[in-house]
Amino acid sequence: MAITKLMNIKQGKMGGSRHLNNSIQYIMNPKKTEDGKLIGGNAGMTPKEVYQTMMDTKSDWEKLDGRQGYHYVISFKPGEASEETAYQVIKEFCEEYLGDDFDYVFSIHNDQKHMHGHIVFNSVNRMSGYKYRYENGDWEKFIQPITDRICERHGLPPLEFDAEIRKGKSYAQWEADQKGKPNWKKIIRADIDYIISISENETEFFHNMEKIGYQIRKGESQKHGVYLAFKAMEQKRAWRSYNLGNGYSYSEILSRIKTEKFVCKYPTSPKLRFYRIGKNVKYIPMLEFQKKRIRKIYFVSVGCHNLKNPYAVDYQQVRKSMLHINQLWEDVTYLRQEKIQTYEELLCRETEIKEQEKALKNQKYSTDFLQENEVYLKYRSLKERLKEIPESEDEFEKVLDELEELEQNLPDAVLNGKTFNEQEQIEQKLQILREEKRIIRHIKREETEDQFFSTPLQPIERSKDKKKEVQEQWVKAR
Repeated sequence: MAITKLMNIKQGKMGGSRHLNNSIQYIMNPKKTEDGKLIGGNAGMTPKEVYQTMMDTKSDWEKLDGRQGYHYVISFKPGEASEETAYQVIKEFCEEYLGDDFDYVFSIHNDQKHMHGHIVFNSVNRMSGYKYRYENGDWEKFIQPITDRICERHGLPPLEFDAEIRKGKSYAQWEADQKGKPNWKKIIRADIDYIISISENETEFFHNMEKIGYQIRKGESQKHGVYLAFKAMEQKRAWRSYNLGNGYSYSEILSRIKTEKFVCKYPTSPKLRFYRIGKNVKYIPMLEFQKKRIRKIYFVSVGCHNLKNPYAVDYQQVRKSMLHINQLWEDVTYLRQEKIQTYEELLCRETEIKEQEKALKNQKYSTDFLQENEVYLKYRSLKERLKEIPESEDEFEKVLDELEELEQNLPDAVLNGKTFNEQEQIEQKLQILREEKRIIRHIKREETEDQFFSTPLQPIERSKDKKKEVQEQWVKAR
């Protein structure tokens, strides 16, 4: 079972509560709910009744502005729950978590292979008039224990978060952005930029993206509308276009295809320049275990080109080969830096890393790496300010909106409620060890898969008789 995080329903750009009304209309759609048979709640039986009930509550307490409501989406795996079970799970959750304090409506949608339910509830407590408050960390503290108990009662697996709706970035991606290092998001954006420049229409764009090794599918979401999902052959999951940033949504890509055309930066061949190597170049000997990677880099690079016809190129194979070359070069650099000379030394280093990682995981996380980061300092200041705002005031909604924007540019470690002083130093060390483990796993896989490069190459015999034989064959061929 997977459940998204809580989504808030804000006012429209011109004010009003049309987004709340649209959400109610959507989850109560008769075509998705067996003509209303899979709908429940305490605010009414029709979209008009539910909307009016929520607006009456807002009017009674004079809380018409700010956030209008909240929306949950609970999904079950195909075959995991029947319509009746899904309905009962969501019904019990609403009764236990929302009770009589909030106006709510819920429904089960059975229009897809997986059963899923929606909950929309009012932002104003109809008993006290206070606005509903949700802060990071409340999910684990208050909501998840309730859902876990309900799932256990119905024989369902415990709730799991949906990774796609994570607010912040992974630590690795955050660090890569800070240091300007490449990551998949940057690679996909660069590939899209290039393919846009050489495509004339949407069909050609899809075809060219597939030629360089991407799988593309078109989807539609309630929040973002039509989107594209891009997945390179080396990726584990796809990236949706609305997560790639400005200029990469479906509509923006179509607009850019019409306006952006490829311009060659080098209309003529660049002039060749000579470089003289200095005399004081230090030679560092390379051992056989490291040389094998260099040999393989050569053979992989040769194998990805068509020497007879350079234009008959398999772009998918070229991309795969280039990534393979980058990995092999990373392996060589690592072996030389760590002075690892044999496969046995590599295994010993792997054992040491596992022991260090285990020791670090047993310690408390300590993170002060953002103490000078302006975004984090502002985030921390707003978190402290939020604690001082009384529940009866609406100002906290503005603070929460600011926090949500800042959370997009902070690593996930920030969002778990722990202080950075408890996390950073060990997290940094763990990240270095994880990176080293990844390289070691790749080297081991190469050693296992390719027996040719796991043994030293034998020197070529160059006897005088062999040389004479080759010369005679060459004369006959002429």
